[in-house]
Amino acid sequence: MTNKAKVTANQGEPLIHIERILNGTPEKVFKAVTTKELIEKWWVGPGYTITAEELDPRAGGTWKYVQTTDDGQKATFYGVYHEVSPERVIQTFEFDGLPERGHVILEKMELHATEDGKTRITITQAFFSVADRDGLLQNGMEEGLQKTYTKLDEVLASM
Repeated sequence: MTNKAKVTANQGEPLIHIERILNGTPEKVFKAVTTKELIEKWWVGPGYTITAEELDPRAGGTWKYVQTTDDGQKATFYGVYHEVSPERVIQTFEFDGLPERGHVILEKMELHATEDGKTRITITQAFFSVADRDGLLQNGMEEGLQKTYTKLDEVLASM
């Protein structure tokens, strides 16, 4: 059985809560989310590849990933790190494919060791509005998230 992420979006709240058990220690997960070559292996989706063009995982550092579809179309995701530690990463998240700028997400990811040597990852994403949150959910966010975490588990197993 596949280990699926639990995604919760309560009515009227501009938040998404995500929780999942990952098959690696918090140290491995932290390395996988802060290392360019590893991110490019697991930050995937249906029919595209990812290039981490910028990755400076420290407070004030930036990140920028370019997604390229099989037919050559590109989309860019980017943000700024506010806190980076082995227990927690706080960052902004933006997507350049929207008709207007300013749909910024503030994301807090926390890594918790489990008794069996795995990691419980909890993520809280805060949006400016419920409409922004719902737009992300309606555009396949959860499907992509599930595939990404499955791939992350494969990368963790190979580390």
